[in-house]
Amino acid sequence: MNRYPPGAYTKGVGDPVPRWRRNPRRGYDAEGRETIPATIANSIANGAYAIRATCDCGHEAEVPIDQFPPEMFVPDCGLRMVCRRCGLKGPRTVPAWRRVSDRP
Repeated sequence: MNRYPPGAYTKGVGDPVPRWRRNPRRGYDAEGRETIPATIANSIANGAYAIRATCDCGHEAEVPIDQFPPEMFVPDCGLRMVCRRCGLKGPRTVPAWRRVSDRP
């Protein structure tokens, strides 16, 4: 059973990319074409208030979303970050959404 209706996500763009050449910060459709990730502006418009960064060491932090340019892709925000606990560069990043109870 599929949680999402057909057509809920856009198809990938460009030519299919072989698995060994794929960027781990991007998503790919079933045919191997890259899908376009969310931008900061799109995330803000949909209710995100911060960027949640998660490091491989287990440290997690929320960074204010307004310090990133609006056209930047959310997964690329991690390229500008360093973990305060272990010093590793490039944590995984996702939008931090407001809880339903927090919305006006």
